[in-house]
Amino acid sequence: MRILVLGSGGREHAIGWKLKKDYKEAEFFFAPGNAGTEKLGLNLSINPNDPYEVASVCSELKIDLVFPGPENPLSYGVKDILEKEGKMCFGPSQSAAQLEASKSFAKKIMEEARIPTAPFKIYTLDDFKSGKLNPEKIKTPIVIKASGLCAGKGTFVCKASTDVQTALEKIFIKREFGDQGNEIIVEEFLEGEEISYFALCSNNEFRFIGFARDYKRLMDNDQGPNTGGMGAYTPVEYGTEELRNKIEKYIVSPLMEELHRRKILYTGILYIGIMIHKNTPYVLEFNVRLGDPEAQVILPCIKDNFADIVIQASEGKLPQRINSEGSALCIVMASQGYPDKYKKGVEIKIKGEEESDEFIIFHAGTKRDNGKIVSSGGRVLNVVGLGKTKYEAKLNAYNKIKDINFEGAHFRKDIGS
Repeated sequence: MRILVLGSGGREHAIGWKLKKDYKEAEFFFAPGNAGTEKLGLNLSINPNDPYEVASVCSELKIDLVFPGPENPLSYGVKDILEKEGKMCFGPSQSAAQLEASKSFAKKIMEEARIPTAPFKIYTLDDFKSGKLNPEKIKTPIVIKASGLCAGKGTFVCKASTDVQTALEKIFIKREFGDQGNEIIVEEFLEGEEISYFALCSNNEFRFIGFARDYKRLMDNDQGPNTGGMGAYTPVEYGTEELRNKIEKYIVSPLMEELHRRKILYTGILYIGIMIHKNTPYVLEFNVRLGDPEAQVILPCIKDNFADIVIQASEGKLPQRINSEGSALCIVMASQGYPDKYKKGVEIKIKGEEESDEFIIFHAGTKRDNGKIVSSGGRVLNVVGLGKTKYEAKLNAYNKIKDINFEGAHFRKDIGS
């Protein structure tokens, strides 16, 4: 079998690593991949966001299965195009991917299905220009979200009126998110514990994979700007069986029923950002793929054959359950200046092995240049510690970081605290 993984981050390295571990005889390709994925298979210089280019390469290389890592290819309809070509693609259709590609679509789905979420209002760029959206009349604390895909950076927690002004300026005046910010959600600020829920789906049936806790802020103690993610761990101490049952009863099942009512079939990963507010799980967001860096901790803990599960799910079948064990904790090492301007081409030196029973290094923004591994993105490496407990996993991750050196490297010191 020939398998193509779309994407270039730590998540895609983790997906390829897990699939190859469970399906050693398969040939692997990555588009475009990074310096880590080239050890697993062949990196291809194609645009993963162009479904027709992906389909053409799949025909040329006789690819049997495509696993899109990020949300963009799915929102551009890669699943739909590949299926027309008779290719197997593990991910939701373009219509189902709107759950992530349009937060306003997701909110309307939740409203229709009576899924618990923060009270909200939807505004457009025209509302802002016409004065219908008046920043001075918005009472804080609230959360402002650009409706489209913003790589995890389009959400603003506004605790003062100045925060509201800053958010609207970035979205509507500076146009930092382009057309993805033509529409915004203004919703009530909910306090509580956050947790990420993951399920693997096939034709609107689902199986729980696990919970993860991620860290979005750049600095320790949740300070600084939002990022794509600075770390994560699994399992989560407050991710109880009771919480899982509530999420599946009041969120996942009603969601799948509403999608079915709309004649939308959902196959792929479902990732739900949850806020536990007054002992009730509320949906913060739906995502139609594995998280990054959550994938880097969820996948190493799955003990079943993940490749078999993915292939079977693509064919409309699911196992009774998906089993996980152990703990994993991921620390993201980022370039100096991330998430704003940062330098590329910085040489990365890693002492010793990149994988053992105690750790795995997943590459993200890296590439090989004249035999050296250099930085090519904001989030550079993911150092994942493994252990029987979170404490062991954390110790192993932070110990391994001592073996990695590149100029300006930044990472949080409090992941798992």
